[in-house]
Amino acid sequence: MSVRKYRYWKETVFLIILAFFFLFPFGIVVLTSFRTQQDVVSGGVFALPNSLRWDNFPEAWRIGKFRVYYRNSLLVTLIKVPTGIFVAALAAYPLAKYRFRIRDSLFAFFLLGLGIPINIVLLPLTILLERIGLLNTLGALFFPYIVFGLPFQILVLRGFFRGIPDELIDAARIDGCAEFQTFWRIILPLATPAVLALFIIDFLATWNELLMALIFIHSDEWKTVPLGLMYFQGQFASSYPIINAGVLIAILPVLGVYILLQRYFVSGITAGALKE
Repeated sequence: MSVRKYRYWKETVFLIILAFFFLFPFGIVVLTSFRTQQDVVSGGVFALPNSLRWDNFPEAWRIGKFRVYYRNSLLVTLIKVPTGIFVAALAAYPLAKYRFRIRDSLFAFFLLGLGIPINIVLLPLTILLERIGLLNTLGALFFPYIVFGLPFQILVLRGFFRGIPDELIDAARIDGCAEFQTFWRIILPLATPAVLALFIIDFLATWNELLMALIFIHSDEWKTVPLGLMYFQGQFASSYPIINAGVLIAILPVLGVYILLQRYFVSGITAGALKE
């Protein structure tokens, strides 16, 4: 066996073992969600199920009020994520392709947002949202989510935009394209890998966000999936199959988005980082 083949098989075996350790807890959650409470108590968490119980999922959906939580999380996520990425792209494009005096200073100002902990702004944000009448509504989550996502999105998109040849933009201007047409028809389509990578990251972060939802949302009517799941776990702390079924219900959209778009994830983030 050649040295190259030996290294290939060694790396493959290592990655398989690593994947097993990462996927093992998820496998336990899946198996437990199909078991009965008596089966878990008698056989233990790591035992195979004696029979598959599909009723855990509709029961968890009904008792956990996931219909309401899904509606709220989908509204916030599907509106916030595209809006946030579009706003970040609008900011990143001039920072990458225009030349003006305060360009680097403005970019550094945006990057300062990466170093601001969410904890220190929760109190002033709560007071502000209460004064403008958004506290305990989905609007209380929508605007802070966008603001806190912008620094990283601008960083990645600016790096990707800088790698796009200026000649394409000059050619578009010669052909009569306005600045926004150039941005919309040329720059954004070329940046599709970076945009989709950011979509995955932002979708995951928005769907799983708990801290701000816990502070800003008090009514069951506007709770998101992570917040509802937290109370659901407290209510059924001793019913392991129902809890695990609820966890799987909560993470299904994230898994679906990642499986559909994962091929863009590494290429988009890497391209933006290298071109920065």
